[in-house]
Amino acid sequence: MGLLLHEDKAYPRWEVTKIQQKLLNDVKAGMILAEDVIDQYGRILVASGMTLKNEIINLLIKHEIDSVYVCDHKFTNREINELRDLISMDTRLQLISNVENAFTSSDGLAKHLTQLQNYIEDIVSTLASNKDILMYLNDVNCASDYLFMHSVNVGIFSIIIGIAMELPYEELCILGMGGLLHDFGKTRITKEILDKQEKLTVEEFNEIKQHASLGYNVLKVDTQLDYRINFMALQHHERCDGSGYPWGIPKLQIHPLARIVAVADVYDALTTNRVYRSRLTSFEAMEIINKGNKVYFDENVIEAFNAVAIPYQIDSEVKLTNGLNGKVFGLNSSDLTRPLISTPVGIVNLLHEPNIGIIATSY
Repeated sequence: MGLLLHEDKAYPRWEVTKIQQKLLNDVKAGMILAEDVIDQYGRILVASGMTLKNEIINLLIKHEIDSVYVCDHKFTNREINELRDLISMDTRLQLISNVENAFTSSDGLAKHLTQLQNYIEDIVSTLASNKDILMYLNDVNCASDYLFMHSVNVGIFSIIIGIAMELPYEELCILGMGGLLHDFGKTRITKEILDKQEKLTVEEFNEIKQHASLGYNVLKVDTQLDYRINFMALQHHERCDGSGYPWGIPKLQIHPLARIVAVADVYDALTTNRVYRSRLTSFEAMEIINKGNKVYFDENVIEAFNAVAIPYQIDSEVKLTNGLNGKVFGLNSSDLTRPLISTPVGIVNLLHEPNIGIIATSY
């Protein structure tokens, strides 16, 4: 769940120049080339150190260059080799239990909302008071149903993304409640369909898709919640290209907070074991989500998500493109996709090795 990077003097901090590989479509005039650009015949088209201008970028496009390495601005980096939970396990389990009680209560959801709101406000206060927060996957042994754990995860993940987007406190509290209640409509869908291991029929999938409208209607009629919470329940499956449901509306008609919950929802769903499939690694889930950038998901949300989601967990085993096997030894705060790797020949800091990448990983 949410994490705080220890404010410990043992973590080295320094100003560095980051080298990034960028697709040519993402390269902008003014960026500085970090490596020579070579054509198919081995000739240097553009030398490293050149400031890229539109004319140069057009030349590279003409020569069918797909990507280049550029120097990013100077920034502060910190090496991180230890992480601790911001949300205590007791708090998390208590919140899961309270969500279960609220979702299954015979006396209605509304009577439980104050308690849930208090939990969310406490979590927002804790998370927002710390500037360095990250998301990572955490195994939890809990007897509760997937729906209740998923609701809590999405609520917390949404808050962390919202903090990365610098949303104000009040909006973060609204966002957290929206994440917590986004799937309430699934309480109106039969468990036989929700827990089915085989492929759903068209009719069954259409019934599951109704949960967005069902949740919206219950929240709107039976509670006095902020309208934005209702819209997060309604629109968290809408997609920027209009391919989502229930309305199939485009990006500008989707509430900005619902766009955040959409990413948090998919990330948790992909990285959680389900009755019909095993979970994906964080890297695999992030790769899928990033492929949907600007198509399914808001690019501003994706940028914030990438800034706080850890693709490679500390101590996970990896294989590098140079053939070495190793374990993730630490993270670079400036670029979570370029960790430090402990290998048989020593520590490899991928932040300073742009030509080395990770080709395989395990939990």
